[in-house]
Amino acid sequence: MAGETITHPILSTKLHRPAVDRMHVHRPYLLERLDQRRGRPLTLVSAPAGYGKSVLISSWLESCDIPGDWVSLDENDNDLRTFTAYFVAAVEALFTGACQITQALLSASELPPIAVLVARLLNELDRIGQSFIMVLDDFHLIEDESVLDLITKLLHHPPQTLHLVLIGRQDPAVPVSTLRAQSFVTEIRTHDLRFNELETATFLKLLLGTQVDSVTAAALQKKTEGWVTGLRLAVLSMRHRGGLDLKLLEPQVDSQYVMEYLFTEVLSRQPPEIRQYLLGTAILDRFCAPLCEAVCAQGAEPFTCDTGGWEFVSWLKKENMFLIFLDAENRWFRFHHLFQKLLFNQLKRHLSSEDINALHARASAWFAENGLIEEAFRHALAAGDVNGAAQLIEQNRQAELNADRWYVLEKWLSMLPDTVIQQQPELLLVQVWVYYYNHKYTLLAPILDVIESLLSNQPKEQPLYGEIYLFRGIACFFQGNGSRGLKYLEDALERIPAANAMIRGVAEVYFGLLGQMQGQKERVVHVLSDLFYHQPINDVRKVHVMVALVCVNIVSGDLTVAATLNQQLINLTIGINYTAFIAWSLYFQGHIHFCRNELDMAILHFSKSAEIFYATMRRGSVDCLAGLALAYQAIQQTDKATTTLERLFEYIYSSNDSTLFDIAHSCRARLSLMKGEAPFAPGVPGINKTSNAEGLVFWLEIPVITQCRVLIAEGSDAGLQVAERSLQECLRLSQAQHNTIQMIGIMVLQALAMDKQGRTDEALAVLEEAVDLARPGGFIRPFVESGPTVEGLLKRLAAKNVALNYIGQLLAAFKEGQNGVKHGKSETQAVGRPSVNNQPLAERLTNRELEVLDLLAQRLQTKEIAEKLFISTETVNSHLKRIYRKLYVHNRRMAVTRAKGLGIL
Repeated sequence: MAGETITHPILSTKLHRPAVDRMHVHRPYLLERLDQRRGRPLTLVSAPAGYGKSVLISSWLESCDIPGDWVSLDENDNDLRTFTAYFVAAVEALFTGACQITQALLSASELPPIAVLVARLLNELDRIGQSFIMVLDDFHLIEDESVLDLITKLLHHPPQTLHLVLIGRQDPAVPVSTLRAQSFVTEIRTHDLRFNELETATFLKLLLGTQVDSVTAAALQKKTEGWVTGLRLAVLSMRHRGGLDLKLLEPQVDSQYVMEYLFTEVLSRQPPEIRQYLLGTAILDRFCAPLCEAVCAQGAEPFTCDTGGWEFVSWLKKENMFLIFLDAENRWFRFHHLFQKLLFNQLKRHLSSEDINALHARASAWFAENGLIEEAFRHALAAGDVNGAAQLIEQNRQAELNADRWYVLEKWLSMLPDTVIQQQPELLLVQVWVYYYNHKYTLLAPILDVIESLLSNQPKEQPLYGEIYLFRGIACFFQGNGSRGLKYLEDALERIPAANAMIRGVAEVYFGLLGQMQGQKERVVHVLSDLFYHQPINDVRKVHVMVALVCVNIVSGDLTVAATLNQQLINLTIGINYTAFIAWSLYFQGHIHFCRNELDMAILHFSKSAEIFYATMRRGSVDCLAGLALAYQAIQQTDKATTTLERLFEYIYSSNDSTLFDIAHSCRARLSLMKGEAPFAPGVPGINKTSNAEGLVFWLEIPVITQCRVLIAEGSDAGLQVAERSLQECLRLSQAQHNTIQMIGIMVLQALAMDKQGRTDEALAVLEEAVDLARPGGFIRPFVESGPTVEGLLKRLAAKNVALNYIGQLLAAFKEGQNGVKHGKSETQAVGRPSVNNQPLAERLTNRELEVLDLLAQRLQTKEIAEKLFISTETVNSHLKRIYRKLYVHNRRMAVTRAKGLGIL
């Protein structure tokens, strides 16, 4: 269990719209076309480099009456997670909180299928009440099929409020022809962007500050074919020469030659230090003054520049040298892509590969010193410094793990040679974490063996052994070896530094689970509680510690304490937007309600968890959907149960994890039993299982136990005997692991099997033990699901004065089920608005918040609500923020809709 909603590292400079400078030639006819066709889902701006595509769209956004945002793409965005993170960041810059679910999915240990990701994103975009424009610049650089598929699906069902603009040098691999046939796309192409003679003359006058004769302007327009970058280079040349070299206007001279000639001439006429700076910065996709100075430092071979970085940037601004501003503070810049390409071509002609590598090395060092590790890593590799790149991973792996960006580590690791990885213990530990998050647990042990062999001469007190022992302990937990696993975890916690918050948090979760498994609940609860309530630990560890406490109490059957602690967990995770554990805490709450037969509440929390369950580990996601299906079937909502089961199978197919199919088949068999259908044969996949320690824990759906349900339902002597032996083995394992939650369900089934074999006295004795275990936690569902035979046995226990009050609650639950009453909500609760203490929410609305919500439903505005309640508008806004957070929404309309759906309004 690990994962935090800290989004993919975002370079804010990529979200900055290019500024429209004073030299811009206004083009009203193009802006008018863009405005008139804004109702179409897509605008495509496609032309070669240097035709003013980005400037045109930037000037449109500047004059537009609706908001717009920008993403400047590059080759590194050919990754679905990275691309979507930038897309969502741009949306969030306009509408805070608009894409919370999509952000949660992006922080998941594995991304959901593209269809699920697009569906969530479309739903969230569709809820934005205001029209807006999203610009994706340099889209021609995107070749990744999953990213192209995402854009294609967005355009197939475009949200009404979104207008997408794709800017690139060629048509993207999306169905433009289909969109064209549907009149869904506006196209701006090369012939539209070419300057005419009037625009050429205007542009030349703006740049030169004087009128150019019409013959020269017309000749330049014809020679450059209205290509704005060619015109700009011509102007730079004319500034230095006092006029244009007329040879360039001769008919036989082509435009490519003009470009190369003008660029070479412009470059050759610059002072030596400026030329060095221009060539040195050609390796940089973005730069600032200190970075320029570091790369072209005085005395650093091959350059010897005395000019400062800010002096160079000031010169670029003054000369209008193809400089593009990347932030509002004017700190970060880049060159026009075409100009950078020309510079880099010159760099390769003038410098050796060793000298170019030296420039990359200095850039890498500067980025690393300033905490920009992604760029430092890329420049280290460009410099051919594989060992330096490896060191960057080693130096930053803890920070990336603490931020739950293990997928960044996975990407970096994939770029290193395997021979380097195999020789470095820390790199191998990165591989271990990647396998752990990808649920490839069987691959861990061989790598741990290699790591230990590499560390054979190192003292075992060092922190790396802490991680080794952590994963050895996790393996023991899944094997049911609590004694050895707990020792590993204790050794791990002695070695893992407190600063390694994520690693230590994972260790503390398994310390709690293994301690409970060993019957040391009191000790581990004391240790973990002291950590949570009395030690100065950060939020990452706090969440993990509270998860451990909740799990320990669920496994030990103390649902009351578990529910109280889980409420704290929900508040904490929501407060810090820790998405993976928001999903876990909602699952835990659904689990607790399910065990207590509070089925409506179970459905509510399972459903919320299922919205973001990709953020959790797969086994938890599977159990969440299984629990949701079972809860729907328990209240006779068979269609919803069937739909949820289909969703479960779809999830498992998409996860490509065949080990989970047994659970899905098992859940299907159990649903058949609940519907009263002929049970599946024992040979059906998923229920023909022998017991195993890994399968028990606290899960709701366990194949070996469902197999016993099927055999008991069939009722043959042989089947009952097989079921009883299997249940006895499961009970032995559960008792050995102090797993009360499973013991209760197992013993109820044992009593049922015994009674069917005519051994009623034994059945009553076992059922009485189950009642004793279940009563403190208020378990009801394990008894009710087992049917009328168990109901009869409970009546016989009641006749013996056994736990009369509790058995009375159990028998009442049987009666409610027979009468078709939904469990978990009384008739008085179903009518009218819930009170403060009786709402289907993890965090209840206060009376004042309920009043504000009522007025929202009446369509009152903030000022009107303030007047009605005699409070300030600021106070109303504070109430609204809390209402949105508690209802998991981000605007008024959604708040009212959600509240009505929950029965609050």
